[in-house]
Amino acid sequence: MNDLLREALCNYEINQPQAEFIRHNENKTYKIKDMLLNKQYVIRIHKSSEDFSLDIFHSHKHSIDYLNGEINILNSIRRNTKIGVQIPIKNKGGEFVTILKDGTPVTLLSWIDGNTIDNIKLNDHILFKLGAMVGKFHQFSKAWSESKKISRYSYDKMLLKRMAFKLIDGLQLKVLSSDQFEIIDHAINEICNSIDQLDLQKKSKGIVHSDLAKSNIIVRDDGEIAPIDFGLSGNSYYYMDLGSLFSHFNKPEQQSFILKGYKSIINEEVEIKYIETFMVFQIILFISTHIENAHKFEWFNSAINRWSKDFFIPFINNIRFVNNI
Repeated sequence: MNDLLREALCNYEINQPQAEFIRHNENKTYKIKDMLLNKQYVIRIHKSSEDFSLDIFHSHKHSIDYLNGEINILNSIRRNTKIGVQIPIKNKGGEFVTILKDGTPVTLLSWIDGNTIDNIKLNDHILFKLGAMVGKFHQFSKAWSESKKISRYSYDKMLLKRMAFKLIDGLQLKVLSSDQFEIIDHAINEICNSIDQLDLQKKSKGIVHSDLAKSNIIVRDDGEIAPIDFGLSGNSYYYMDLGSLFSHFNKPEQQSFILKGYKSIINEEVEIKYIETFMVFQIILFISTHIENAHKFEWFNSAINRWSKDFFIPFINNIRFVNNI
């Protein structure tokens, strides 16, 4: 157990803690077991990996206000819905955010028993429930977000502008070719056009999860679906979450059942072109947050070419790459 983790754990009522490393992206994350009481937790040391930068959000360090905003979202979901999100745990001083001696913030959450959705055999029922869960979250957000002003990330045209500047950095670092840059820059312009259209629609945006990768979706032991890791949640268009889901569940039949589940809760028209918009948004955001370290990744250039062929160019040319479900 490293010194930073040991110091973090001293701030919580956990007996004989046993730690298991999970991952290190925007946070260094561990599973913690209280060996005396047989309770399990997730502790997050909010220090980003060298390969993952938050500076595109104008946040070089994890802001305490932003972390309290995330805690607020989790507690509000728990109070207002039946979605089984993690429970934020207070430290010995009664605070949800702990600050270590070197200034690093730490948060502790309850553990959810189950398996990530990529570790189970998918079926139509699970996919339908996944879509319905996201629908319930958006239903909550539509009612809750309007009256709340919390500090969270914003996935908007200003972020797209900063993403474009990151692409210029990629040109200068010679990890992007001029052709690749031109294609992605054109795709960003098309995303801006879609956002202008969505701004004309009522209640098109609010608090979204924004990172619904398979590793952030738990199929609980009771069969219910639970989203985890709201660390990158923030203000955006609800299509952001659908774009995230469709990026990771890319088979037409999977997308069909996810959308059926979603529309069983959100009785509104869902336009495929906007799901595609935010699929492209998320891919370019991934590129932007990794551009400074792209020289380390042998796969980076071929991935850009594949994304250009399969997503960016069809999106620019208004050619559907998701079946019209």
